[in-house]
Amino acid sequence: MVQGRALVIAVDGLDDLDVASIAGGPLRTPGTPVDALLVGANPLRVRPGGPSEPAPALVSVMSGASVGHTGVATELAMHPSEPTGAGVWYAGDLRTPTLLDQVGARGGVTCALQWPATARGGPATARAGADLCLPLVEDLRRYRDRWSMVEQTSSARMVTEHLRARREAGVQLSQVEPDELVAQIAEEAYTAGRIDLAAVRLTGLGRARRLEGRSSSAADRSLAATVSALGRVVTAFGPTDADHVVLLPGRPLVPVELLVHPNTMLARRGLVSTDGPRLADFRALVWPDGPRGALHVRRGEPDTVRDAAMEALAEVAAHCRLRLRRVDDGIGATDRTDVIAVLDGAPGTLFGLSPTYRPLVEGDDPYYAGPRAVSDPDAWSTALGQGDGLPSGAVEGAWADLGVTLAGALDVTLPGATAAGMCPAALAGA
Repeated sequence: MVQGRALVIAVDGLDDLDVASIAGGPLRTPGTPVDALLVGANPLRVRPGGPSEPAPALVSVMSGASVGHTGVATELAMHPSEPTGAGVWYAGDLRTPTLLDQVGARGGVTCALQWPATARGGPATARAGADLCLPLVEDLRRYRDRWSMVEQTSSARMVTEHLRARREAGVQLSQVEPDELVAQIAEEAYTAGRIDLAAVRLTGLGRARRLEGRSSSAADRSLAATVSALGRVVTAFGPTDADHVVLLPGRPLVPVELLVHPNTMLARRGLVSTDGPRLADFRALVWPDGPRGALHVRRGEPDTVRDAAMEALAEVAAHCRLRLRRVDDGIGATDRTDVIAVLDGAPGTLFGLSPTYRPLVEGDDPYYAGPRAVSDPDAWSTALGQGDGLPSGAVEGAWADLGVTLAGALDVTLPGATAAGMCPAALAGA
């Protein structure tokens, strides 16, 4: 029997208020597949805790594993020797199989558009990856130009069927909005043939809201563009009763109230060395992930280094909005470091990597120049799902639980999964 198809579409920056507004407001388009999804899909509640930033959360969904097991623990790739703010793009960083791997292994056609940890190349040997893969890497230090970067990180089939003609026609990638390109290619791919599993990510709304704030004209324009792109992707998919659709909003975004640069304190203790304003080397380093920061210590460093790092961060954590907690299971966080502690910020806190900025900058400081919004790790997020095998009642769980539940609906297993699946809300606390 032929399995039903599946579309998993993630929209950075979208939250429950947006979904309600789109479903019942002026952006609603009655009778469309998007309208049916927003109005008729079952809510899948993702509880607070775990990753609050998009990339690690989406990798947990695809693998059914917690961030401690996926290899993608933060929004920025943990490569301190090249601290350029590189995002999580490369499939070689993954430690666990994903839904894309498993559906592909049974002969299904897979597609990944702007999805984290799917690109070829990068710092490690990449996996086979999706048949149609367009990761939209932004890593120009590794590639000669933008077209070389796109072609070397996308799948061969993506290049042949969708990218080569654009390059020959003189398309300038820097002038095409990423979400627009994703929508175009989704429409072309679904017209060309069957795709058994597609993982599609739209990033424009989240980018605009983080940079400009939720209530800005740029964010309003981006919301309309995002709804349009979402509609084009879902309409191209054309869901039937045999298919599955899952919409993944992220954690809600809240205004930044405090920008924290904990590595400044580590640099003062001699645990981080700098090259001008940038990081040069470290013995202990806080790697940021939105409203959290993980304290990495090089493996083999003496206890005195660990103690000095904890003392330095205790000075930062004396701020009323911050909490420093030890981590007991962070051994082997990377191939060279262990995580011994995490700095948690109250909602509205954003951690930075710089070792030379001021340690604490209030969001209302007239000289503040950082992002205007950050994800709220203490907030719930509501995914929407429809399709046979997905829960029909009120359920909740972590991002990884959602991945296990989706795998069950698609009749595949996730060998590296650490979660059990979504459970009825009444049983979640039992």
